[in-house]
Amino acid sequence: MDESLSFYDNVEGLERYLNLPLNSLRNIPIYARVPAIEAILKVKELEKTSIFRPGLYYIVLADLCGNTEFNAKYGDDEGDVRVQWFQTAVIESIGEINLRNYIAFSKTIGDASLLVFSSFQDVFDWSVRLSENLDALSQEYPGNLNTRGISDHLSDDEAEAIVDDFQLRAKRLVHLGEVSYKENSDPLCLAVSQTFKIEKGFSETDLGCTQAVADAIRPKLWQLQAELQENQLMNIPGIEGEVMTYYVRKK
Repeated sequence: MDESLSFYDNVEGLERYLNLPLNSLRNIPIYARVPAIEAILKVKELEKTSIFRPGLYYIVLADLCGNTEFNAKYGDDEGDVRVQWFQTAVIESIGEINLRNYIAFSKTIGDASLLVFSSFQDVFDWSVRLSENLDALSQEYPGNLNTRGISDHLSDDEAEAIVDDFQLRAKRLVHLGEVSYKENSDPLCLAVSQTFKIEKGFSETDLGCTQAVADAIRPKLWQLQAELQENQLMNIPGIEGEVMTYYVRKK
C-alpha cells in the first residue's frame, strides 16, 4: 500500500478520533475514504474554533429515505452499512463546500442528522454537495458487495434488487429560529422541536423549507439561481394557523 494512505487505513483509530459510529469507514473504499476523512477532519476543526452565540440560526434535519424497509428486507448488518455511508456523506459534504460563515453544531441521530448553520447559502451549497456525495457512494456499493463476498451468494436478480434498494437518498428540511445551548448539551429550543415535528410532511429529496425560511431567503433566490415551489400547508406547533411549506429548487 502507498505509504501516504497508511494513515487512512487505521479505520478503528480514525473512527475513535472522529467520534464516528463503529465501522462507519470500514466499508468505504480507500480512495473514497481519503477525501471523506479529510473533509470530516476539517469540520471537526471548524467546530472546535467556532464560538457559539445564541441567536437566529438555520436548523437542518437530514433523513435517510427507506431505511426501515431496507433493514426489514436485508437485515440490520446491511442496513448499518447504508446508515454509516449516509452519515459519512452528511459530514463530509460540510467539509467540501466553501463555508461563507460557520456551522454551529452537527450531530448524527440514527438514520438522521441535525445541523445548525448560520448562513442559508451554506445550507444550500451543502444540500447540493450532499446529493452528489450520496450518488457517488451509491455507485460504490456493487463493488463493496463483491469485496465482502456477498455477491457470491446472490443471483443476478437478487444482486440487482439490493443495489437498487440501497440507493442513498435523503430528505432534508431547513427551518429558522432562535437557538441556544445549555452547557455540554445539544441545542434545546422550540425551533429544533418544530423541525422534527414537521419532517414527515416533506416527501421529496429536494431541500424543503418553512415559511420563515422562505421569507428570509426570497431576496437571495436570484443569486442562488433557485426558486421556491410550494409543498403543502402545515400546522407547526407554536405557530397559529396553517402555514405554507416549500421546496428550494435550482432553476
